[in-house]
Amino acid sequence: MKAPSPRGLALALLLEVERGGRSQLLLDRALDRVGWSEREKAYVTHLVYGVLRRLRFLDHLLEPHLEAPKRLPPEVRWILRLGAFEWLCGKPGHARVSPWVEEAKRRYPPLAGLVNAVLRRLGPREAPECVRLSLPDWLCEAWRGFFGAVGFAEGFNEPAPLFVTAYRPQDLRPGPVPDSYVWKSPKADFPALGLQPQNPASLFAAQLLEPGPGERVLDLCGGAGLKAFYLAAKGARVVSYDRNRKRQEAGARTARRLGLEVAYRTQDLRVPLSERAGKVLLDAPCTGTGTLRAHPELRYRLRPEDPGEMAALQLALLETAALATEEGGVLVYAVCSLTEAEGEGVARAFLERHPEFRPEPFACPLPTLREGLGTYVAPLEGLDGFYYLRLRRVDSRA
Repeated sequence: MKAPSPRGLALALLLEVERGGRSQLLLDRALDRVGWSEREKAYVTHLVYGVLRRLRFLDHLLEPHLEAPKRLPPEVRWILRLGAFEWLCGKPGHARVSPWVEEAKRRYPPLAGLVNAVLRRLGPREAPECVRLSLPDWLCEAWRGFFGAVGFAEGFNEPAPLFVTAYRPQDLRPGPVPDSYVWKSPKADFPALGLQPQNPASLFAAQLLEPGPGERVLDLCGGAGLKAFYLAAKGARVVSYDRNRKRQEAGARTARRLGLEVAYRTQDLRVPLSERAGKVLLDAPCTGTGTLRAHPELRYRLRPEDPGEMAALQLALLETAALATEEGGVLVYAVCSLTEAEGEGVARAFLERHPEFRPEPFACPLPTLREGLGTYVAPLEGLDGFYYLRLRRVDSRA
């Protein structure tokens, strides 16, 4: 993927996203290959994430000036969206319009005049709340019905600081939970510094187990083991399970560099485990509706039926986690999603089947959207949206 400028690279990446690519992965790979300044790399990131986060609203702004936008070549549509995003950010006319006209000349010369005319005519336009937030109607209405409002979703459209979990003492700005900090310097070799990039909402899921030295902990659906790192750092004996061996191998390398001991076992977790523990964490696969800031294209790919389908899988995984939890032990269920089906819906279905488990209250230091049967964390100030449920196994089943 060759691009002569940050704008050109942003355009090329957005075309790849439209073809099914993941923005975060594409950005990481592309920026690692270019010898540009940190400022230039940051501008590519700003453009790609900014356009994807505001895509529906940008199309709304462009709509009055285009007779048949869907018939335009994809490159021209993305050029117009990029120019509209820079207008939304307040960039002056000439500095905003001319670069995109030049991009159009390189790719579709006959349409450069259209790009020039449209970008110069842009102006404010009222929009329904779901359009202004660039959310699909089904998700917007579901949030409004469940949480009573949808304004919190504006947080998904704003950039976030880079949060890191510290495994050695650090002189950094503290984050919203213990051991979490804000990293403001350029990208670095984080494990060598005793740091691991991690959203505080993700870290808090592990903290809910309150691990102690020597305690045996099972980390289910652990992926690379980011939460397992924290548990091990607190002295727990951690076994991290996942079915993705490659992610586990990458996690094991990071754990060694951080000086932490984590045991990895590869298994499909719909199958019961051969061991039990007093503390079990299940951070289950989900629709990821709490991560729309970092994965902005996800909002346009999800279907209304996806939360229900994921909830069925999550309930099956909870059955495995329940069998692995010793009597008197703690089971934490977490998902980085903000749907009723994957949070309270799963909790209600599980508790109906398992009277031997009782919800256990906890204080949440993060801003919340809803509390009761578990807690939903709001995606504000750079946080991912999350759902947590802490359960105590109070007696054995017959």
